Amino acid sequence: MAPQIAWRLFAAMLITSSIVSIVGFAWAHPDGGNPGENLLWLTFMIAGMDSINPCAFYILTFLLSILIYAKDRVRILLVGGIFVLVSGLAYFLFMAAILNVFRILSGFSLLIPLVMAAVAATGALNVKDYFAHGRGPSLGASEKSLAQVGRSARRLLRMSSLGALAAESAALAFIVNIYELACTPGFPLYYTSLLSSLGIGQLEYYLYLILYNVVYVLPMLGIVLIFAYTLGRMRMSEAWSRRIKLFSGYMMIALAISMLLRPWVFTSLGETLQLIAASVAVTLLTILAYERGLSRHGRKLSL
Repeated sequence: MAPQIAWRLFAAMLITSSIVSIVGFAWAHPDGGNPGENLLWLTFMIAGMDSINPCAFYILTFLLSILIYAKDRVRILLVGGIFVLVSGLAYFLFMAAILNVFRILSGFSLLIPLVMAAVAATGALNVKDYFAHGRGPSLGASEKSLAQVGRSARRLLRMSSLGALAAESAALAFIVNIYELACTPGFPLYYTSLLSSLGIGQLEYYLYLILYNVVYVLPMLGIVLIFAYTLGRMRMSEAWSRRIKLFSGYMMIALAISMLLRPWVFTSLGETLQLIAASVAVTLLTILAYERGLSRHGRKLSL
């Protein structure tokens, strides 16, 4: 028991030092710029980080691994393509709704602090899920939701009409996206709050949202194409899902702290990359230290 307590204390110290190091990067040298001047590359960066969505990857690969039994590339491409298209559309509608709420509340002085607190809380839950998966509050897909996806996927296997298959796939994708939106709301909350604060034109708001969502769906589209080409099984393991959630959690916390303390960090590409690099480094250190500790006790992350 003593070694376990010592290890938990060490893990707590590691998390604390990680947050301190992230704050250190956030307390960067101001250059007096404007985030709006760099919105294009900020869009690519934040959408790129958001696109590494463990819930979306896990559910999509779970769905496609069932469809593999049909040995039908057309079916895989149709179902997977519709899933990706509906995912992008649903995410766009969600972000557009949130953006308009933020614009209406733009005069509320506590809006940004409250939103960043929500982003940081989302990140903290993702970090918690790495260390204590299945215990306490969580933003991940439940076993019940995966079972529902599995039943729907098996129905898709039995359908002979492409029209019915497309309609059922779209309905399934819409339902699944509810789970995805609940999994990692931190990045879209952060991005839409940043976008609403810049005072750009109405058309520009939606063009940036479209760009964000195109970047967001690219990894999922890649997964579908690889599945269809290889007819192989690529279901993401629980361990990798938790590792990705750990990184996204650290990144959300870093973004929230930076936005509150030193928002000018995002006027510099170099300093933003430093912030991302710090989150990657902290993630790798956490994984190496924690999983090495588990292996010494004869345990694995997925257990």
